[in-house]
Amino acid sequence: MRTKIATLKQYINFSNFWVKNGLILVLISIILNHLFDPKNFPFNKDYEFPLFPITVSIIGGGLMILIARFNFVYFQNKYFTKNINTALLLRFLFSTLGYITILYFFFYFGLNGLINGIESYSMYHLLTGLSLSLLVCTLGIALLFSSDIYKLHKLITIEGALKVQQGGSVTMIKYTEIAFIYSENKIVYITKTDGTSVITDFTLNEVENKVSNQSFYRANRQTILHPRSVEQIKSIENGKLSVFLKPTLSNQKAFQITISRYKKQEFMNWFKSKL
Repeated sequence: MRTKIATLKQYINFSNFWVKNGLILVLISIILNHLFDPKNFPFNKDYEFPLFPITVSIIGGGLMILIARFNFVYFQNKYFTKNINTALLLRFLFSTLGYITILYFFFYFGLNGLINGIESYSMYHLLTGLSLSLLVCTLGIALLFSSDIYKLHKLITIEGALKVQQGGSVTMIKYTEIAFIYSENKIVYITKTDGTSVITDFTLNEVENKVSNQSFYRANRQTILHPRSVEQIKSIENGKLSVFLKPTLSNQKAFQITISRYKKQEFMNWFKSKL
């Protein structure tokens, strides 16, 4: 029972993307539809609760958020973890608006025509409604994903670095320099792409919280790796994977880790998305 309650609390959390934006969408739909028509204004003597317009607004807005979210995840996995520039951001924006335009046409010629008949079609209303919808969606996309895009941008620029304290000194290690991170005898080492290793006072869980989960993967209890470190993948007994990492460390022939059969598919999906 406690497990179910804890799971429920995890999803009913305002920090959750869907819960937060779902509540905001409902609130905005209620407010705008009460202001849109004089008879829907609460102090009007002929006040009517605009249930149908609110429902349509919530459904339409929810679908637009869904489209934007899935398109952002696609760009995040395929492009944004490697590079973020103006051209890519515009490509993401216009592709999202393109999908939303298709959805708008479906609503206008489909749902609107079904409810109000084809005589309700109007080029003026179509273009005006579409223009306003795309303007609102552009602002919404900027608000929804600006924080995520900034974090991703920071992780692949010079500012994206781990601050590692070694005795009385501090070393800044750029994320672009990290091949993999591993724990041995309760000490966490950062292996750089040039083959050198840096001893840290972090725990592996602390490092996992500091790096991007789009660029780095927690392969097992001892290892976090970047796709640039994967040299060879082999299937072994019991459905497990044996992964050889690079660069090779000076004190051993090859750095090899094992991925359990439970994480095998998840790891392969993550790794293939980075190719």
